[in-house]
Amino acid sequence: MGERSFRKLGLGVIVTTLILYALLFLDTQFYETGGKIHNAFFVNTDGCRIIAMDVMNPTIAKYTDWEWKDKRFYLKCPHQTWFRTEVANGDWYLKLTRDIDRILQESDLTHDWQIKCYWFRVRIKRRWRPSSYGRTQFPLEFPYALKVPKGVRTLRVMCMNTFTNKTLHEDAHFFIQPPPEKLLKKAPKTLKYWDGEKHSSGGTPPISVMILGLDSVSHLNLLRQMPSTVRYMRQNMSHVEFWGFNKIGTNTYPNLIAMLTGLSATEAEAYWVRQKCMDNLPLIWKEFKKAGYNTSFAEDMAIFSLFYFGKPGFKRPTTDNNLHDYMVDLYANRQASSVADTHCRGERTFIDILLEMNDRLLPNTQRYPYFSFYWWANGFHEFFNSPRLADGRFERLLRSLDDAGITNNTIILFMSDHGLRWGRFRSSFQGMIEDSQPFLSVLYPAWMREKYPVAIKSLAGNAHSLVTTYDLHETLKHILDPSSLEDTSITQKSEELWKLKGSKTPRAISLFLPIPPWRNCNTSHIPSKFCLCHKQVPIPESSRVVRKSASIIIDYVNQLMVEYPVCMPLQLDSIESAYFAVPQRDNDFYIERGHRNAYPEQGPFWEKRTYNDKDIVVRLKAKPGNAYFEGMTRRQGSKLSVVGEVVRVGGDGNRNNDCIDNPLLEPFCHCAL
Repeated sequence: MGERSFRKLGLGVIVTTLILYALLFLDTQFYETGGKIHNAFFVNTDGCRIIAMDVMNPTIAKYTDWEWKDKRFYLKCPHQTWFRTEVANGDWYLKLTRDIDRILQESDLTHDWQIKCYWFRVRIKRRWRPSSYGRTQFPLEFPYALKVPKGVRTLRVMCMNTFTNKTLHEDAHFFIQPPPEKLLKKAPKTLKYWDGEKHSSGGTPPISVMILGLDSVSHLNLLRQMPSTVRYMRQNMSHVEFWGFNKIGTNTYPNLIAMLTGLSATEAEAYWVRQKCMDNLPLIWKEFKKAGYNTSFAEDMAIFSLFYFGKPGFKRPTTDNNLHDYMVDLYANRQASSVADTHCRGERTFIDILLEMNDRLLPNTQRYPYFSFYWWANGFHEFFNSPRLADGRFERLLRSLDDAGITNNTIILFMSDHGLRWGRFRSSFQGMIEDSQPFLSVLYPAWMREKYPVAIKSLAGNAHSLVTTYDLHETLKHILDPSSLEDTSITQKSEELWKLKGSKTPRAISLFLPIPPWRNCNTSHIPSKFCLCHKQVPIPESSRVVRKSASIIIDYVNQLMVEYPVCMPLQLDSIESAYFAVPQRDNDFYIERGHRNAYPEQGPFWEKRTYNDKDIVVRLKAKPGNAYFEGMTRRQGSKLSVVGEVVRVGGDGNRNNDCIDNPLLEPFCHCAL
C-alpha cells in the first residue's frame, strides 16, 4: 500500500470514528424537566431490570385512534348462517335455524322443495387443498333437521336453487365425537373425577389445563385494548399476572415450541427435519394423554398454523380433538368481513368458530381431566387495535368457564407469543419494547391456595421476575404431577434450585418455584436482540443530557428536604460517571416487513430506526458535605423525569446530618452550622 493510500485510509478511519462519536455522544438537544416516575421497573432484580412503560401516554395516543376513524373498522360478517349443530338423544343434528319463508323470499322461490341441499365429507389432499367427497343429498323440508351419521367430525353443506343450480348457501360444520350426552352416560369410572364422586385413589384429582392464546398481543396492549376481559379476570378469578414475560424468538413458532416441548426451535428440528413430519415431537400434551387426559388442539388461522406454516405438520392427529383440517377448509372457502384480513364463514368470524368449539367441549371438560390448546390469530395478528374488537367475546368466555365450573378444576394459561411485530406503533420506541413483552396470566382454582400454599406463594412471587415459555413447559410438567405441588416437595426443589448459581441456573424453572433474583437473559437463553433487561453503555460526563439529569437529581433531593430548613440546599459539585441503561435489544433497529392490505399504514416496513428514549444513570458529588448520590432519569422525547429513588452511595465520612429525626431523609441532609 502506498503512502497516499495509507493516508487516505487513515483519514477515512478518523472521519468515521468522529461521525460515530458524534452520533453516540454529542447531544445538542435542550431538555425540560418531567415529573416523577414512581413505577420505574416491571422487573427489578439483581440479574435483570426491565423498565416500566405506560399503558397509555401522549406519545402513543396517536396510534390508538387512527384505525377507529376508518368507517370499515368494525367486525361484522356480511353473510347468513342457515344451519346450527345440536345434540339430541346422543346424536348430532344439523338444524335449519333461519326462517324458511325468508330464505324463499330472498331466493325468489315459493316452496322449500325448490331448494336442494347436499352434505360432503372433506379431505385435505395437500396442505391447503381441501377436497369434498361422498356427496349426499338431503331434503330441505320440515322438520328441517339432518341427522349426522355417526363418527363424522366435519362436513361441508351446500344448498342450491333446483331450477338454476345457483348456490344459495355454503358452509362447514364440526362435531365433537362422541356426542357429549352419550359420552357422559358411558363415562369410564376411572375418569369420573368431578361428577360428585371421589377419585378412586382417594387423593387429589388431576388438574386440567387450558391454554388460551391471542397472537401478537403485548401485555400493555391487552390492558389497553381489552379492559373488560382484564377487569373480569382481576375481579373474579384467582390469578397471577406476569410483568417480566420476555419472548425468546422472532415469531410464534420458537416461542410456543419451547412451551410445548421444552426445546428451542433449533433443538426441536432434530425430531422432524429428516422425517418431514412433526409426529415425533415430544409435545407436552402427549404426556397428558398418557395420564388419561382428553386432549384438544385448535387454531383459528390454518395458514399461519404453528405446525404447518413453513413446517411439515402432522401425518396423524396427535390429540383427541383437532380442528386443523376443518379450519383449512374454512380458510380455502373464506369470506371477507368488515375488517381487512379478518375472515368469516357465514355470519361467524373465525374467532367465533374457535370459541364455539371450546363451548361444545364444555360438557367433556366438566367431567374429564383434559388438556386444551386454543390459539387465536385471525385479526389479532394484523392490527394494533384489533384486540378491542374481541374484548367482549373473551370476557364472555372467561365468564362461561366460571359459570360451568371449569375454573374449579383447571389451570388456565391466558397468554400471547409476542407483541405486534409490524406497523406504525411497532416503529416507535415503546412498540419496540412491547414486541418482546407478550402478556401472560396464570388463572388457577381458588382451592389451590389452601392445598398448595407454598407453590401458590412462589407463583405470585414470580409476577415481577424474568419469565419465558421455557418456564411454562416446566410449569405444565408440575401440573401433570399434583403431588409435586405439595409444600414439602416445593421446599426441597426450591433449596436445590438456589444452590445452582451463575451459569448453572437452569434455563427452565417452574413458576411454582421461586425464580432466583440473579436470573438474567443469558441463563434464561433469551437472545440479546429480544432481551429487555438493561445493559450499561458509558456516556461522557460532559454530555448535555447527563448534565441536565444531574441537575434534575439535585433538584429532586432538595425538594425532599424542603420541609427541613435546617438542611442546607445541595449543589452539584461534579459528575463522577454516567451511562445509558438500555434494553439489550436496543441495537435491533430494523422494523420487520409488514404485509399489504387495505390499511397502508401497516407496511410493508424494512427500514432502520434509532430510538432516543433511554434511562440515564448518573453518579455525582454534591456540596456542601461532599456526599455522593446515584439517581436515574428517563428520557422520553425532550423530557427528563426522575425514575425511582435517588440513593446516597458514599461521602467523606463527616456526615453532618444529625439535626433531623428522620432516618429516611438523613442521608440527604447537610445541617446548617
